[in-house]
Amino acid sequence: MAVVHVEDSRGRDRLAELGLSVETIEQVLRRAEAERNFCTPLDPVSLPGNIFWGRTVRFLREAYIPHGWRSVSPSNVSLLLSPAGDFAVTASSGSKGAGYAGLMPSTRYSKGSAVIRRVETNRQLMLPDYEVEPAPQEVGDGIPTWFLLYQHVNTLTGTRLYYELSLPNDTGSRGKIDSWHERIVFPYLDFEGFKPFPNDEDEGGIDIPIERLG
Repeated sequence: MAVVHVEDSRGRDRLAELGLSVETIEQVLRRAEAERNFCTPLDPVSLPGNIFWGRTVRFLREAYIPHGWRSVSPSNVSLLLSPAGDFAVTASSGSKGAGYAGLMPSTRYSKGSAVIRRVETNRQLMLPDYEVEPAPQEVGDGIPTWFLLYQHVNTLTGTRLYYELSLPNDTGSRGKIDSWHERIVFPYLDFEGFKPFPNDEDEGGIDIPIERLG
């Protein structure tokens, strides 16, 4: 597994290869956090997390669609599709390891069958000489999918956001994504004066979580 930090030139170079930038992703997350901060303790406990996830997806699309990227949602998985259509980016809340180069993160909660199929596609595409069997596909299927993985940590003065852009290659026994082929770790962002929220729930969606047996 390759782990690089964007403060290292290798991290910025890798992002540039993907057609992404540190500055744009940071701006997207700052905008999403500002939207999340409109919530109050009277809102449903899941709302801050859902708003942050949804606005992150929306603002990524708004930032990159003018540069040839596309908004697609195969099997209801919200994606940003690269201009060449050869990979996609999505967003997810992560575990306490997200955004730490020395720790191994996972998605915070189990993912549904459609997301797990995308991770399995990642793994298959990384195997030498593996040929994907042709099958009817929606736009955005059958390609690698990167995850903008993030976690919020409450501080004495507000909130702190840790995040990374990572390419998964396997899921754990309970549907959490916990194995990564490549990780690009960003510096954390502090939001002083922003409201801390206890135990945000994971992002919304209608995909059904599954568990592997055995």
